[in-house]
Amino acid sequence: MNYEPTVALDIIVNGEHHHGRRVAADMTLVHFLHEDLGLTGTKIGCSIGECRACTVAVQVEPDGPPVTRQACMTGMRHTAGWKVTTIEGLGEPDELNPVQKAIFTRQAFQCGYCAAGFAVAGTVALAGVRPGDDAKAVERRVDAVLGPHLCRCTGYGRYRDAILSAAPSQAAAPEVRLFASPPTGLNASPAMRPSAAPIARPVMQALTKADTDELGYTPVFDDPTLELVRLLRDGAEIEHSLLVQYLYAAFSVKLPDYAQLAGWPNHRYGGRPLHVIGVAIEEMTHLDVVNELLVALGAAPHLGRQQFPYETDIYPFDFTLEPLNLHSIAKYLYVEASTTAVDLDAPQDPEHRAMLERLYAALNSTAPHHMRPNQVGSLYRKVVRVLKLLEHRHPSSLDYDYWGARLGVVLEEGEHEHFDFFRTLFDGTHPALPAGGPDIWDPTHPEHPVLALKLESGLPRSGEPIVDELLPAMRHLSNLHYWAVCMLLDLSYRHRGRFHSAARRHMTGPLRSLGSALATHGHGVPFDAFVAGYAPGLDSRRNLELAVSMLQQTLIAQQRYARHLPPDYAHTCVTETLWELSDLC
Repeated sequence: MNYEPTVALDIIVNGEHHHGRRVAADMTLVHFLHEDLGLTGTKIGCSIGECRACTVAVQVEPDGPPVTRQACMTGMRHTAGWKVTTIEGLGEPDELNPVQKAIFTRQAFQCGYCAAGFAVAGTVALAGVRPGDDAKAVERRVDAVLGPHLCRCTGYGRYRDAILSAAPSQAAAPEVRLFASPPTGLNASPAMRPSAAPIARPVMQALTKADTDELGYTPVFDDPTLELVRLLRDGAEIEHSLLVQYLYAAFSVKLPDYAQLAGWPNHRYGGRPLHVIGVAIEEMTHLDVVNELLVALGAAPHLGRQQFPYETDIYPFDFTLEPLNLHSIAKYLYVEASTTAVDLDAPQDPEHRAMLERLYAALNSTAPHHMRPNQVGSLYRKVVRVLKLLEHRHPSSLDYDYWGARLGVVLEEGEHEHFDFFRTLFDGTHPALPAGGPDIWDPTHPEHPVLALKLESGLPRSGEPIVDELLPAMRHLSNLHYWAVCMLLDLSYRHRGRFHSAARRHMTGPLRSLGSALATHGHGVPFDAFVAGYAPGLDSRRNLELAVSMLQQTLIAQQRYARHLPPDYAHTCVTETLWELSDLC
């Protein structure tokens, strides 16, 4: 069955509920606001979440505090149940809200392009502030929120002064409100709660022969929920591992000559033709689907990954962190393919068959006809079939059409878009590559597009400090950002996508910067696994506190090794994420 890559709207924008109509799942929130709703006050600037011109206010939890989100980095697939306020929703032309009025009367802006982002962020910063709140605490809150915002006219001081003048702690300043029920008090925070309740089930039924015939394989467990959890955890490990490998490959591409191939600096999700970072971002969304379904089933998210190389009973060859080369591209092409697309026994046109012969030669396979058909898509087809069995037994437990559609998108993107992308690399026909075909992947080719990378762990030896030198410092800091991404994703899955944009911001911001800088020195990001796991706490509260600790450690390392950081390193990323988490602490 083919599924359209769309999602049903369930979002409130400026008080108006948009429900039921389907939109492209990979559409960003800012393009939805512009193209579907005609709300163009939210500006498009960098499209990579750095300038903050696209900032909107979001209430993720029904009773939660408002937070800022970069609309250019937020996919519509993550917005279900959100309340969003744009610059148009803050006030009316003849009745501006206190922050808007202060910015206007104090003439804080010049060209005005960044003004909407500052106004929304300032309103979020002051939401919940009451007369009598500590003035220094209010200033720290405002500084944390405004810190990442860019103003090319350098009007930072005037924006800050204007927004602080609107704080209710100032004499006669009115209360700053967002949404229907703002939090009470500066330190108000909602209770941590799971995203979905466990499914109540009757006594387990044993599988029948008809069940196994319908599934096409013999499951490990008779309970379809338990079998789904098993398969989805495998899927999460595979998606996480592919994400890491594609990031490593993207960092190996020579810049700036082959920036279009790597996807830097313009890596808008869903752009065509795909680039390596675009595929990595889509793998992150596949990881989202798997973990969000785990949570919907009442299971915990899973951010673990299999260590490299892969076990041969999962894939027919070892996976390794390595730069792009003909062999690695052949592996990615095979893994993303549908079973029939790489089957030499299936009817194939001459051109495709010739490609397959080269593919198996590149894989050094001696028996291509007998390789296990264990592409990623085969796992998801099992998941879809087990999901249908669960629906038969428990028809009201889940929104089965919704999850079937989301899994269909994963299959479509992998077996078609990713397969086609890696084939253009394998054939040497990607538009970012010079003419010359597959020979471009010969390391001796004068226009070879990748750098040779040395892989070393970023972990110090037991009891020894990180050496304050360029390479050890960047390896260590890249590990910290990678671990922060994983911990933020885990929190996001448990809290309806609340921290997803923060995780992606760390990946495409500081981690990307460090990865590209390491590559210029002939080294790769180590992507060492965090031995404690990414949800090491006893409960949600402790997991949140430990995520904050990881970010604080990242900030300390960032300050400690400041002299080694690349020029494009996003210094404010960590402080912004800490502020986003502060409302729950």
